[in-house]
Amino acid sequence: MGKWLKNIWFSLSLTIFSLLVFAPRKGFAEGENVSISRNDMLNVAKELHPPGCTDSMTADYCTLSTAYDLRQEIWSLLEGGMDKKQVIDYLVQKYDERILAAPTPEGFNLIAWVLPGVGVAIGSILILFLIKKWKKGQVESNENQQKQFVTDYDTNKVQEELKNWL
Repeated sequence: MGKWLKNIWFSLSLTIFSLLVFAPRKGFAEGENVSISRNDMLNVAKELHPPGCTDSMTADYCTLSTAYDLRQEIWSLLEGGMDKKQVIDYLVQKYDERILAAPTPEGFNLIAWVLPGVGVAIGSILILFLIKKWKKGQVESNENQQKQFVTDYDTNKVQEELKNWL
C-alpha cells in the first residue's frame, strides 16, 4: 500500500505543479492583476493612429499628448484583462474607424488593399509591352542600317580589290 500511495502522491504533485507552471496566468483567477509589458502596449499602439498625429505616425512613436493619452488608455485596457483584438475593437467603437492605422479590408476600403496590386500588375504588363516594341523596332533599325552600309557599288569595288590581290 505504501508504494501505491507514493505513486498517487507523486502523480498529484506533478499535476498540480504542471498546472501552476504551464497554465496561462491571464484570467486564471478572477480579479487577478495582470501584468503587461511596454511591448504589449506598443504592439497594440502600432496599429492605431491617434487623433492629431500625421497620417504616417502611429500611436507607438507619435509624441503628441493625444498619443500619450491613447497609450495610457491602451495600457489600462490591457491591465483590465482585454486582449489586443478586444482593445482595438473597443477603441474603434469609441473613436470610429479613423483611429485604425490601416483600413479594414472590407467594403469600399478594399480598394485601398487591391489597387496597389492592380497598379503594379498593369504597370508590369505595360513595361513588358514597351520593351517588346522597343526591341522589335531596334531589330528593324539594325536591318535597315545593314542594308544602307553595303551597296552594290561597294560590293563591286571589294570584288575588284580582291582580284588584284589574289
